[in-house]
Amino acid sequence: MYNTQRYAYAGLLYKGVGARAPLEPPAEKTQCNSRTMTIQRQLLHPRYWPTWLGVAFMFVLAKLPQRLNYLVGKLLGSLFYYFAGGRRHVAARNLALCFPELTETERRRLLKKTMQDQGIGLLEMLRTWFTPIDKLGVELEFIGEEHLDGDGQGVIVLGAHFTFIDLSAALIARSKRSDSFYRKQKNPVIEWILSRARGRYGEPIHRRDFKRALKSLRKGNRLFYLPDQDYGRKSAAFVTFFNNLAATTVATSTLAKGGRAKVVYVDQQRLEKGRRIRLEAIPLENIPSGDPDADARAVNAVIEENIRRAPEQYMWVHRRFKTRPEGAAKVY
Repeated sequence: MYNTQRYAYAGLLYKGVGARAPLEPPAEKTQCNSRTMTIQRQLLHPRYWPTWLGVAFMFVLAKLPQRLNYLVGKLLGSLFYYFAGGRRHVAARNLALCFPELTETERRRLLKKTMQDQGIGLLEMLRTWFTPIDKLGVELEFIGEEHLDGDGQGVIVLGAHFTFIDLSAALIARSKRSDSFYRKQKNPVIEWILSRARGRYGEPIHRRDFKRALKSLRKGNRLFYLPDQDYGRKSAAFVTFFNNLAATTVATSTLAKGGRAKVVYVDQQRLEKGRRIRLEAIPLENIPSGDPDADARAVNAVIEENIRRAPEQYMWVHRRFKTRPEGAAKVY
């Protein structure tokens, strides 16, 4: 659920007001409790004051009214288009690969909308960090919500990296608490903020702790999982994604089989300038099929169908085609 590209953008915000990453973590580890957390004394050390200043700035942005939050995010995304050259290049290459039928003018227009959406999603993410779930001020339309009830069986809640994924996860968690994988942040202040936010959704599980994830599923819990990024060659199959071979994790099959869980994909779309989120739970009844490559192909297909309805809302700034088949040319 927690994406490094998104946090890189968040880093631009607090670095912009003078913050710097700490030279070393605090001597004592921050303890994470899923419901209540107290600030470790080390995090109040003067070396972290610039970061806290950045956090205060993000807090102010998060508390903007929803409509103003959306407009500021769009403006920020427009700045990303002009100044985040590396991410813009990655997004442009992805769009060229995935939408060859578009003219160059159409792709440039889609690229600009895509970068604007990164800013909108970033501001939405900040709102989920600092705003109670029941006060986000967003209308939720959730079709098929009952499919997330396992009746004692674990449920893998599949999603994809849309720019508003943090908001979707928060809205789902309002009634369907779900555990999720996470990646620990290097900055201990940001890690504390995120751990506090994660705990409202469910129990955070380190991304490499599959044993704990399987145990949770076998207990009948839900696990929120995003299988649509390039996690490298290990445990991946090269299957089609927008008619291009993409290294796709087979962990969905592994989790479903080992956790004796059913798999449900949650289709997502932001509507009415962020005032409404439409979700639809779609059971993927053939996973696990016994063929991990076929399962990965089926997951990519349902994600692709979701993306095509609003392609600018997907996180194209990720290097989805970074890992290449043997002998294939690099994309980025």
